[in-house]
Amino acid sequence: MKTDTDGSCRSDGLFSTLHRLEFDVPWPPKHVAAYALDGPEPMLIDAGTPVDEGESTLETGLERAGLSIRDIEHVVVTHPHSDHLGQADTLREAGATIYAPRPALERLRRDPDRVREAVHETARAAGYSGDALEEIVEGEVDSFRRDRRLLDPEATEPIAPETTFAVGDRKFRSLETPGHQIHHLSLETDLEGTTVLFSGDALIESFRAGAFHVGFDRGADEAVDAYYDAMDRLQETTATHVFPGHGPVFEDPHRVVDRTRDRLDTLLAETLEAVAAIEPATALAIAEEHTGSVRYPAPVMDALGALGTLENRGRVRSESEDGVRYYRTT
Repeated sequence: MKTDTDGSCRSDGLFSTLHRLEFDVPWPPKHVAAYALDGPEPMLIDAGTPVDEGESTLETGLERAGLSIRDIEHVVVTHPHSDHLGQADTLREAGATIYAPRPALERLRRDPDRVREAVHETARAAGYSGDALEEIVEGEVDSFRRDRRLLDPEATEPIAPETTFAVGDRKFRSLETPGHQIHHLSLETDLEGTTVLFSGDALIESFRAGAFHVGFDRGADEAVDAYYDAMDRLQETTATHVFPGHGPVFEDPHRVVDRTRDRLDTLLAETLEAVAAIEPATALAIAEEHTGSVRYPAPVMDALGALGTLENRGRVRSESEDGVRYYRTT
């Protein structure tokens, strides 16, 4: 595929009805993709970023594809992260029906106070304290409120995992692919006689997306096991072409599944080395030992997920003291 200067992409004659739109984001690889499928009922897979520039990028990209915002009848969201659902409300107001994973919508219906309690408990256990702890908690609750506002679970059609479902005139197969996000779905469909996969952030050729799973919520230590489960499901895909949320479009998804497993194996090995170097230690300290910086929370979420898997495999053990969890090798 080749990229136009405005961020939209067109297939090189292979899929004439598919157009890729790229939205700017501040983190590598500096873009997030959504995909417009033209046809009797035009639709989008994912919905870009929530900033004002996101709406402008959406308008320009659709115009390049010969469409407008009001032409889009359906929007299918792979997972409830803001860079994938950012323009959902704009598209809904223009007349589109929004679809998202059923369990994700149920999760967005939770009481924000319960979310706050769970995040505080998990972040404290990970080793955060004082102002840093409060910053994590407020950031997670703000993200929860933002995602619920953008997606609006009461005005969104639910998609059941591991089913075949119809959106307008098109059928999709939903594959449950957690790890990056607990209720992430990857979507198979037939495109001009070829089975393709819209993989969101579950399968990316150039890197592995963070094991964010539930963020700093209860269950954060299940993220890497869940990521491996997602790779098991994606090994079964019959798609030959993959359209990810970040990075280039690629072929041969099984090759990238194997590469992602290797990257997860490396995360486990390096996390175990970090534990051995400074034990007993918190997830926060282990992440800092592993990466050299915990300015952003992503390495800590990776560490929590890796430590959960290592503990399940009997490679580390943990104990709690005043709500803080410390890990050591076995």
